[in-house]
Formats: sequence, structure tokens, C-alpha cells
Amino acid sequence: MSVDEAKGNCKSGWKLNDNEKFVNAIINRINKCDGNCPCSNNSVDKHCPCSNYRENDYCCCGLYIKID
Repeated sequence: MSVDEAKGNCKSGWKLNDNEKFVNAIINRINKCDGNCPCSNNSVDKHCPCSNYRENDYCCCGLYIKID
């Protein structure tokens, strides 16, 4: 995954985290986990963006944040 791919996966009302260093660290971990969320989460589908984000509006790793 790249930053551009991550931006493209943002749902309406969400954005990529503003902290570029944090985003790059999370994306590096996603890539090391073969595309899966690096967090220990309870998602049914852990492939990023995980099912918690896609279906439950919750991003456990903080890559995506809700727009206020």
C-alpha cells in the first residue's frame, strides 16, 4: 500500500491522519503484514482497510480519522 492508495480508500466523512510520519509508519507496518491491519483487532477481514473501518466506522490503527 502507498499513501496515494490509502487516500483513495478513505470513506466519505473520513480522511487520512494528518501526521505524515505516523501515516508512513502505519503503511510500512501494513506492507510488512502483507496488506493486513497491523493492529490486534477483531475485524472479520483484516486486509487494510479492515472490516471494522469499512463496516463499523472504526479505524483501530488511526490511519483514518473522522472529519469533524
